[in-house]
Order: sequence, then structure tokens, then C-alpha cells
Amino acid sequence: MDRVEREVTIPAPPDEVWPAVTRSDEVSSWFGAAAELDVRPGGHGVFRWPDGMERHVVVEEVEPARRLAFRWLPFQRTSGGEILTLPSTRVEITLDEVAGGTRVRVVEQPAFALGLPRARFTPRALATIGS
Repeated sequence: MDRVEREVTIPAPPDEVWPAVTRSDEVSSWFGAAAELDVRPGGHGVFRWPDGMERHVVVEEVEPARRLAFRWLPFQRTSGGEILTLPSTRVEITLDEVAGGTRVRVVEQPAFALGLPRARFTPRALATIGS
């Protein structure tokens, strides 16, 4: 998955927009899933879609009326109870006061950069490579 960014300006101050991105009933409305969200660092959440799919999150960062970041866990439960493995992504929602209201910016990107570990060389190790 590549990075996905979206933003919209809402004609209201950040403290009035904040509940829309943190209260379970309001998050449910714009996500299209029944959401239960414990909005505190380390808090857990679950999103249940009408078709029975279910996905869990862990809240990573919270700055009230400013920023919420959570990580989708790397699995999803189907309506039949089957567990599907999915990439874990991190979602960061920021609220910035702008002329005319609040800019809501949502960025979703891979939660972990997977790749080959880089070797660490000390000067002594480098000296032995040429011998």
C-alpha cells in the first residue's frame, strides 16, 4: 500500500470537529462501520461493517482537538469468522485551524517499513573485510 492522503475544510473550529473523529457514534457515521474506539494512547478499538467484517485498531497518539493516530492491526475477521492477514497501516488525523474553519487531514500509510536489515560495521569489522 502506498501513502493515501485526503483533506477537507469543515466550517467549524477544531474543538467542535474533534468529536467527529473521536466519538464512536460519530466515527461510525463517516466510516460506514459500527465503531468502538477508546481514544487514549494504548486504547483499543474495533470497526464492524454491515457485511460482518471486523477490524481492530490500537490508538497510538492523541492530542485533543489537534491529532489522533491509530494503527490497524494486521488481521481482519470475516463474517464467517475466518481470519485474514492484511498489512498493518497507520492512520493519522490532524485538525488545523484555517480561515473558514478546520482543515481535517487524514493520512494512511504502511505502519512498518519491512525490508532487509542493514548490517552494522565497526571499524574493526571493516578492516577484516579486505584481509
